[in-house]
Amino acid sequence: MENRTIIKGGRIFTGRCFIDNGAVEIQGSRIADVHYNADEYEAHAGDKVVDISGIIATPGFVDIHIHGAMGCDAMDGSYESINTISKAIALHGTTSFLITTMTAPVGDTYNAIRAAAEAIDKGTDGAQALGVHMEGPFINAQYKGAQSAELIMPPSVEAYRAMVGEYESIIKRVTLAPEVEGALEVVSYLKSRGVLISAGHTSAAFDQMMAAHKAGVSHVTHLYNGMNPIHHRQPGAAGTALSQDGWTVEVIADCVHVHPAMLRLAWLCKGADRCALITDAMEATLMGDGVYELGSQKVIVKNGQARLEAGNLAGSTLTLDAAVKNMVEKADIPLGDALAMASLVPAALVGEGDRKGRLEAGYDADIVLLDESDISVKGVMVGGKWQKNF
Repeated sequence: MENRTIIKGGRIFTGRCFIDNGAVEIQGSRIADVHYNADEYEAHAGDKVVDISGIIATPGFVDIHIHGAMGCDAMDGSYESINTISKAIALHGTTSFLITTMTAPVGDTYNAIRAAAEAIDKGTDGAQALGVHMEGPFINAQYKGAQSAELIMPPSVEAYRAMVGEYESIIKRVTLAPEVEGALEVVSYLKSRGVLISAGHTSAAFDQMMAAHKAGVSHVTHLYNGMNPIHHRQPGAAGTALSQDGWTVEVIADCVHVHPAMLRLAWLCKGADRCALITDAMEATLMGDGVYELGSQKVIVKNGQARLEAGNLAGSTLTLDAAVKNMVEKADIPLGDALAMASLVPAALVGEGDRKGRLEAGYDADIVLLDESDISVKGVMVGGKWQKNF
């Protein structure tokens, strides 16, 4: 019988609730059991017992919208870049992620997806790559953000299939502007294949958003950013998603893209179970200020803020541990809700809720250990292996 690791003595956040003085029993790459009283748990010979007094054990974070980190980007089209990203973000609590592409020539997008398929098949040395999020090229130029206007394409199933080629099975989500002509045909195609379809970089009005929802769009990409602003007579994409059932949202909680009050508003409207934390991180993440690239465009990072030369925000330099901390300390939401928004919720959104995002028997042993006093990452386990030793 394979030796087990027992994490015990601190607080356990299962994804739904806290357990004081609990224990998590890990065997191989999976969680064997979760015990509600560590004092009653008896270790066996050969077990490695990790005392986490003063520490919170929480499900590993799941980033369903990230472009890059440590000088690497998904659009590099290489396994090595994806692997570097995976190792960097794992140290900050992200244990699985979607490799996110952006508006680019068909061939470049195909190469990026091919590299993603290699990373999924071969495995990575850090956070686990779960699939691909395609952000663009079927977006609205009016709200392109840091996407290249000249590379935006009219939506069509043919164009989509040309980009994904033989790797269609790894596409987990697609961001598009549902109001653009031809978009709903693509939505219908994606829905039939179980893809999470997100409205983003969009000028969609309320009626257009509701029509899109009926067709199969159910999520909103980086709420508030890359879309028409909320107005009391024209709710737009953000106002529709916040006010109507059936929509889920995601937020970039760096307090640069979104004011803390608006982060709190998203939580108040959708609850923790329908709002995910993302980073939208680009290659400058964990690299410091300087000059970088995003989709072949020059990006200047100053004081941690990434912007194009024209001033547009160009992704973020955020990590998910910082996002959780910001939600608690600046947006004033409960820690348990912030942790669920970084783990349970995004895992479920991309169809991984049966193995990721919870500390429960049978789930992957993806665990983050947080200092209870300052919510800093003290240890990270991916698939039963320590990425950051406690």
